[in-house]
Formats: sequence, structure tokens, C-alpha cells
Amino acid sequence: MDGRVIQIASQDFTVAGGSAGEVHCDKIVEMMKVSLKTGTPFVFVNDSGGARVQEGVASLAGYAKVFYNNVMLSGVVPQIFTHLRALCGRRGL
Repeated sequence: MDGRVIQIASQDFTVAGGSAGEVHCDKIVEMMKVSLKTGTPFVFVNDSGGARVQEGVASLAGYAKVFYNNVMLSGVVPQIFTHLRALCGRRGL
């Protein structure tokens, strides 16, 4: 971004409504950990329908990992989150 290294993750509404399951959340967390390790900003583009309900609790556990890593990055590296449609509940965080 403007010649700087960043870490980026996204949820794309055109793919399964942007829903995130356990594996997708693990990929988001992986980018967050790289950001923490390298000190680079983390950018998250959220265009999501929320958790992948077909996965049940595993999907929610994935979101818990994302939230935990939000806290780990807080005050250490910049975090930029964009929300691309109306969101409510967890999706609005």
C-alpha cells in the first residue's frame, strides 16, 4: 500500500455469502500473526454474511481465534477494518 508492506485478509460476499468457517478464520489469523511478527499493518476487508452455519460451533470457534488475535495486535500494529455492507451483531465488530 503506497509502497509499504501490509498484511490483508478479506471475506467476499460473492463466495458463500462471505461466510467464514473454521479454515477461513484460520487463514485470517495466519495473516494477523504475520502482521504481529513483522510489525506490519493488518487490513481486513469485511463483506460477510457472518459465520458459516453449516459448520456450527467450529465456525464460532474460528471467530474466537480472530477476536483473540485482534486483542494481541491492539496497540502493537495498526489494524484497519472496512465493512462493505450493513452489518449487525458480531459482524459489526
